[in-house]
Amino acid sequence: MSEGRLLVEKRGAAGWLVFDNPAKRNALNAAMWRGIPEALARFEADADVRCVVLRGSVTKAFTAGADISDFDKIRAERPSEKYDSFLDQVLHAIQGSSKPSIAMIHGFCFGGGLELALACDLRYCGTSAQFAIPAAKLGVGDNIEGHKLLLETVGHARAREIMFLARRYNAEEALTMGLVHRTMPDAELEGFIDEISKTISENAPLSIANSKMIIEEFVKATGEPDHARMKASVERCRSSSDGQEGRQAFMEKRKPNFSGS
Repeated sequence: MSEGRLLVEKRGAAGWLVFDNPAKRNALNAAMWRGIPEALARFEADADVRCVVLRGSVTKAFTAGADISDFDKIRAERPSEKYDSFLDQVLHAIQGSSKPSIAMIHGFCFGGGLELALACDLRYCGTSAQFAIPAAKLGVGDNIEGHKLLLETVGHARAREIMFLARRYNAEEALTMGLVHRTMPDAELEGFIDEISKTISENAPLSIANSKMIIEEFVKATGEPDHARMKASVERCRSSSDGQEGRQAFMEKRKPNFSGS
């Protein structure tokens, strides 16, 4: 049996996905990859979950990417199951969810692990964080979706450097190039993520889902943005109970209580 497991937890209004394979820097085996979309689907159906946090089980690593030894065995046993297809399914599940996703990054964030973080809506890291996509050092062709996410996040000039040099970047370098939104001492990161999750959970879920969907429409790889879908989403917010609650709370000078309906 492969080592490593995906821990799925709820903490208040946040769903947590924890990569637990410390002996291999939280590398993801096939079962862990498969478990991510399944867990996201459960969180998507749970109205009490307002956001999803992804993290490693130990501070030495977010995740170093795929457990290559596990995938070598899968390729030998079932050649049709490839790492890229696993990775794409996960990336699309994160992007397609209406719940905002947050990557909480300690330590190593390499290869598919960095692409996993790039699929998240928000990324925050501790000062121990290190980032790399080492495909050029391994002689492999990094997948298409990973390149797309990298380009969207840091632009083509930075993306070329990251891919061509295949070197490690520290937390401050990652912040400078826009890989992460903020960096802080490792000891402060979890408390900060709890506060971010709380802030998101107090805002209107339909408004957040609306913005997430519209942004994804404009950055999707193929086809024109679906303007009818976007307009319908905006109108849904406007006519929702939460829309009425937000306006009423503003007039009454009180904090709104959003239900997601």
